[in-house]
Amino acid sequence: MSTLLRSQKPNTGGFSVPEVRKKSFKRSDFVSVKELGKGGFGTVSLCREKDNTIYVAMKQVSKKMLASGQALRQLQREIGLQHTLRHKNILMLFGYFDDRDHVYIMLEPCQLGSLYKVLRKNRVLSLHRACFVVDCLADALQYCHDRHIIHRDVKPENVLLTGPFVPKLADFGWAVRTETKNQQTLCGTPDYLSPEMLDFDNRSAHTFKIDNWSLGVLFFECLAGKAPFYDKDQTTTFENIKSAHITTATTPEEIPPEAMKVIKGLLTVDPKRRLKLKNVRKNEFIQAEAAKLASKKIFRRPTQ
Repeated sequence: MSTLLRSQKPNTGGFSVPEVRKKSFKRSDFVSVKELGKGGFGTVSLCREKDNTIYVAMKQVSKKMLASGQALRQLQREIGLQHTLRHKNILMLFGYFDDRDHVYIMLEPCQLGSLYKVLRKNRVLSLHRACFVVDCLADALQYCHDRHIIHRDVKPENVLLTGPFVPKLADFGWAVRTETKNQQTLCGTPDYLSPEMLDFDNRSAHTFKIDNWSLGVLFFECLAGKAPFYDKDQTTTFENIKSAHITTATTPEEIPPEAMKVIKGLLTVDPKRRLKLKNVRKNEFIQAEAAKLASKKIFRRPTQ
């Protein structure tokens, strides 16, 4: 059994997440193979444990970035929530440790990178791949919602891909448990915000249905190569979102009406009438298209 999953003597002091026991690793216990990404938070590298052939994606966060209380709470929330989730389409978080300067988070490696990078390279996905991704993410989000967790930042950058084309929902930094308090925080990415999050005059608590909306935006972007409500002027983008206005010019003819029906169901302004995730998963068109990918000899859908 890998030491990643073994119970270990806790590493005391420094950064901590109350509900998750800290691992007793040191950075020198791992060999860096290659850098996978870099951002404002720090770097992510593919690493191998020195004592075996276990590989992890190591997210290294500078403690200087955690000086603000919000950044610290966000990282603690990400680790605390993601560590509890075990689903075939959710990125596994093995644990974390720290030293004087950094916090290290050990994650499941995804060799194909992010969905965002795939879309940036190819602009769109094939219909069966897009339907498969949406079907998998609907299942992952339903799993989260059943555990009272709202992701709140579903977008291509936060969907990683492992071989041959299995999506993994990642980055739970904005995620929150709905049972803790009413959620009214404006968070997420502008193009993916739901109408209720932009209703500044009537800021009622938002629910897990904001994830359903974001899934609809993602589905459209996978097929059209752009977000459905985007405008160079962000105010216009927000007005488009609040009215769910998708122009004919925005919608490529290649998107089948059956797919648009699902997209528009998810992009319903009234969250109470918004398409449910279980209905996405029961949709015959989505299932038939997703099955085309699953039927390929190179592809085997992962088990739970």
